Amino acid sequence: MAKSTIVRFTAKFLVVASGENSAENIPMIPGLHSFPGDVVHSSSYKSGKSYSGMNVLVIGSGNPGMEFAYDLAAYGANTSVIIRSPVCTRTIYYFLTWKH
Repeated sequence: MAKSTIVRFTAKFLVVASGENSAENIPMIPGLHSFPGDVVHSSSYKSGKSYSGMNVLVIGSGNPGMEFAYDLAAYGANTSVIIRSPVCTRTIYYFLTWKH
C-alpha cells in the first residue's frame, strides 16, 4: 500500500483576486452580433443549470473559465474549452495525494 503525507496549509490572509472578472470585456469577433445563442461574460454567469443538454463553448482557461466549464459539465452541458496556449491542469485529488 502506498504511503502519503497529509499537508495542512494555514495563512494569516486570504486574497480573492477576482477584480478583472467584474469588468466585462467581450472582444469584437466577426459574426458575434448575429450569433443566435447566448453570449455570457464571467461577470454575469450564474449557473450551468439552464444549459443542460446544450453545446457550450467556454473561452479561456483561467480560474473562472475552468470553474464554469466544470459547473456546465456537472449540469449536463456538452462543454468545450478553447485556450490560446498550453495549460497545465491538476485536480484537487492530485494535490491531496501528492507525496513530498
